[in-house]
Amino acid sequence: MKKCKYIFLFLICGKIINAQQFPQYTQFTFNKIGYNPASSGTSLAAPFEIIFGARTQYIGVPNNPKSTFVSFNYNFVPPRAYSKWHNVGMYIDQDQNGNFVHNDVWLSYTFHKVIASKTVLAAGVFAGIKQYRLALNNLDRNDPAVQNSAGSIIAYPDIVPGIRITKRNFFAGICLQQVSIYSQKGIGGKIGSPSRVWPHYNFTTGIKTKLNYYNSLVIAANVKGSFTGVPSAELNIMDYVSKLVGFGVSIRNKNFVCGIIQFRLARKFNVGLAYDLAINKMFKAAPHTGEVMIAFTPVFNGETISKKTARVVDDCTF
Repeated sequence: MKKCKYIFLFLICGKIINAQQFPQYTQFTFNKIGYNPASSGTSLAAPFEIIFGARTQYIGVPNNPKSTFVSFNYNFVPPRAYSKWHNVGMYIDQDQNGNFVHNDVWLSYTFHKVIASKTVLAAGVFAGIKQYRLALNNLDRNDPAVQNSAGSIIAYPDIVPGIRITKRNFFAGICLQQVSIYSQKGIGGKIGSPSRVWPHYNFTTGIKTKLNYYNSLVIAANVKGSFTGVPSAELNIMDYVSKLVGFGVSIRNKNFVCGIIQFRLARKFNVGLAYDLAINKMFKAAPHTGEVMIAFTPVFNGETISKKTARVVDDCTF
């Protein structure tokens, strides 16, 4: 009976909680590549990066949302002239929400160009496939809607373009998702009705302020959603101390307040942990959400590297 109550609350909150068309991460500046392919290769001080993350939402609710990702990217930087450079990579993620699962497998390419003093413009693209999968464990297999749906389909090509402008203490970028996939139909049949899959946008911006010799403050915002619906908005505030540890808070719409801690475990290992507390009706049922990210990279979020381009563009890593 208690589980039924939780499930009922989870369902009625659907009008309040934004549907997770795409994975939502509290540490969106840590996973900046997953939010915009133009963010890949921003740091000249990182020849390559490997980042892993996982998130479990509404812990304790059956079939609760779960997300995971892993990414790799490599910079091709000229030995002396830094007016432009290239980056390639791969991004793989999975998002499960109830009985619906989708997986993305993308290759990425990003071109960075110095366009003015201390200003870099980047254009990037993800290109790959998307798998939609229906988990039948909790569904009535005699239901005609279930019988007429494929268990798994592959949709392609999945193209995600993005642009980003980066300065020493500021960045802003936007990418578009589902611009080349129009429905949950592809190799293997279709899942559900052949209704339209709408394009989504993902806009992220942030500023960095050096408070003193030891502390740097990073304030970042993310707005995402479809062009026809109410967007999801999130604000992060992080204080990075001595380039070794960061403490922060976040708020997402009227649904979550979050605490964040990030630290450098070793010279090239960075760890980020986030805890989200639901402040909507889910507070009484399953208010807890946990998130972890691990990166193998020589830079730390919020850190400014002294290395500069040929046109004096300070390397910005956030």
